Amino acid sequence: MAKMLIKTVIAGACTMAAAPALAGAGEAAASPTISKSSHPLIIDRSARPAQRVSHPLILSRPENPNVFGTVALNAGVTFYDARFRRVSSTDARDPLVQRLAAGAAGLDPVSKLRMIQAAVNQSVHWAHDLDNMGVADFWANAGETLRRGTGDAEDIAIVKMQVLKAAGFNPKDLYLSVGRDNKRGAHILLLARTASGFFALDDQAKDVIPASQNARFTPIMTLGQGMSWIHGRRVGGKVASASVTKQAR
Repeated sequence: MAKMLIKTVIAGACTMAAAPALAGAGEAAASPTISKSSHPLIIDRSARPAQRVSHPLILSRPENPNVFGTVALNAGVTFYDARFRRVSSTDARDPLVQRLAAGAAGLDPVSKLRMIQAAVNQSVHWAHDLDNMGVADFWANAGETLRRGTGDAEDIAIVKMQVLKAAGFNPKDLYLSVGRDNKRGAHILLLARTASGFFALDDQAKDVIPASQNARFTPIMTLGQGMSWIHGRRVGGKVASASVTKQAR
């Protein structure tokens, strides 16, 4: 499996798009994982003046995804925003997407998650983008992934996101989370918010996973409707985030 390493540091509300190493990288950029050699970076918000971050008008902003024992901090503009907008605004009305969504009709939200988790995992088998698209990393639309029947972690998460939208989920309750699986390394999965809390839909798991503190997935960056977050953990009243290394899965 081809791998591509690009080092970057996410600290506070950083802007990944401005990193010189990413200039012109386009769709070939990869997903971040935590570098074992990096040291935590302590963010002390009380030690610096408050900064105003402007956003496009969002009438109903998504809930902060404080999942798996982390604190989600506003990341401002990130390198992944354009990708998320593209894949989240297409294919909810695709016939294949609609067909999967129809099977969840009449179910309660958590039952919808479980049904769609199983249906998409059965419909799409994992394959690297180099085999599917001929490039190291590409976020495919839901319809094209379903027609191929193959995709990598983000492709499968995108299909689940669009099927859930077609099944009646509010788009602001669906998130793509980029991070690290403690066993497999770089990973992306779907987060869904319900009245019972957040759940993770992982292509490597049979059932949905409550986004509790005890989990093998460590989120680094999460993308939602009109918002992006980086994740840290509270250490003595401060928030620690990690230096990360980007690596194609």
